[in-house]
Amino acid sequence: MVLHDGIQPTEITFLAIIPAVSHLGAFDICQSIHAYVEKRGFNASDIRVTNSLLDSYSKCGCIASASRFFEEILSERKNLISWSSIISGFAMHGMGKEAVGNFNKMEEIGLKPNRVTFLSVLNGCSHGRLVEKGLKFFEKMVNKYKIAPDIKHYGCLIDMLGRTGRLEEAEKIALGIPSEIANVVIWRTLLGACSFHDNVEMGERVTRKILDMERGYGGDYVLMSNIFASVGRYQDSEKLRRLLDERKAFKLPGHSLV
Repeated sequence: MVLHDGIQPTEITFLAIIPAVSHLGAFDICQSIHAYVEKRGFNASDIRVTNSLLDSYSKCGCIASASRFFEEILSERKNLISWSSIISGFAMHGMGKEAVGNFNKMEEIGLKPNRVTFLSVLNGCSHGRLVEKGLKFFEKMVNKYKIAPDIKHYGCLIDMLGRTGRLEEAEKIALGIPSEIANVVIWRTLLGACSFHDNVEMGERVTRKILDMERGYGGDYVLMSNIFASVGRYQDSEKLRRLLDERKAFKLPGHSLV
């Protein structure tokens, strides 16, 4: 567009192309676009471009560049999306303490978090195993900010509890999710935690719950079969494998991008 047709990009052009760079994880291209928008003055004039670049650095795998870029943004220019992006970036990279710290700083300057901000910090608490902090954030979201949690917030909460072995609490929360938003992914998350911690009894309950909701996904059968095998219940394991074949449940093959 620029070289062949001589058409100069606008802010909208960059808002369209930067997410594509993030999807590719192309850090070098992200740097090149950053240099270009700096040269053309878009970064200083449009906070949307700035925020998009900030998000792209995180998704391209360089949280150090994202953090450095965030610190370079003038305080008066940073908005809720800026803060949510850096919190999400730290969470994405397993840096729970940094995610929590930036959330607290954001509140200190008077910005009111929204459901996306809370989802980011809950994700950070989950990956950072900051369970108590995560529970307090969830309570603050509901009671202080009056934000109704959606299925993603519940998913973070159950994943967070499951990672640290607090399976009974996770199951209680899963059972209490309103029926209008509950879905099978929540129970699969809990089943994964049961597998990690070899909790056979809960795994059986969760599997029954999953199969009542959806019977066609083979991964559910395989995971519970593996749980049985891990504790020596080979007959039960084989029974599930046969059930998998009988119901012709599908299992998506794994993919790896290196």
